[in-house]
Amino acid sequence: MDNRQADLFAQDDAERNKLSDAERQVIEKRLLETLERLEAAPVFCWKNPLDAVHEENRFERYSKMLGDTGTALWARFDREMDRLYATQEED
Repeated sequence: MDNRQADLFAQDDAERNKLSDAERQVIEKRLLETLERLEAAPVFCWKNPLDAVHEENRFERYSKMLGDTGTALWARFDREMDRLYATQEED
């Protein structure tokens, strides 16, 4: 792992957002695990709706770090969240 810290004030986001292959794999694995959990949930799975917002923000932030792969994962996540929110409205 590269121990060199990126320049936090760099004008180029690419420098700040460089990921090693290992980091990309960890992020992708976490996102896929989240998707599997959501796809298995029959109904909205948060007691506090604000927790769902935090989950969305986290997923979006990490998916953006993965480029095209993340875009596809975000689309899946968005579909699942729409489905889960719809189950909440039925109650």
